[in-house]
Amino acid sequence: MDFPKEEVGKRIRHLRKSQGFTADDLAKKAGVSQSMISQIERGQVSPSLETLWKMSHCLKVPIFTFFEADDQQEVTVIRKNEQVEMKRIRPNTTYKVLSPSNGKQFCLFKLILDPGEISDNPLVFHTGEECGVVLTGTMQVEVDGIFYELDEGDSIYFNSNLPHRFVNTSSQPSIAIWAMTDPI
Repeated sequence: MDFPKEEVGKRIRHLRKSQGFTADDLAKKAGVSQSMISQIERGQVSPSLETLWKMSHCLKVPIFTFFEADDQQEVTVIRKNEQVEMKRIRPNTTYKVLSPSNGKQFCLFKLILDPGEISDNPLVFHTGEECGVVLTGTMQVEVDGIFYELDEGDSIYFNSNLPHRFVNTSSQPSIAIWAMTDPI
């Protein structure tokens, strides 16, 4: 499945305009060039997960909002083959969106960590809260400089405004289910 850059770009443009931002405003807040914002909105480039994360923070929406349809339904089923998959900012990390987040109070996703520690795995932080449970394997979660070793069945909760990252130092893939509150 290809990255849906045209749809993502249209959604970003809609959100930016609905909040009264110019492309230059968003570029400055997100720390990218105005040209990059223009290219993203026109579907000419696939933005990195880090850029999407910064833009979601500036627009005060969950990052997964960029990948959802506008229809607001009381019941949503996302089939296994329809789950949006993101793999950008961290080369050994895959996010599979399991729930709608646009206008919702939380979003749910599957976190898949391939084996191997990545030394340049960046710390991220944003508004909201997170909670996850490890389904298979082990993972290390760094939150505000403290490392937490999680085994199968272990769970963790933390405030997302604390710098954090996920690392799989084992030789097997690690899979977790993660919930994140809406940053609005």
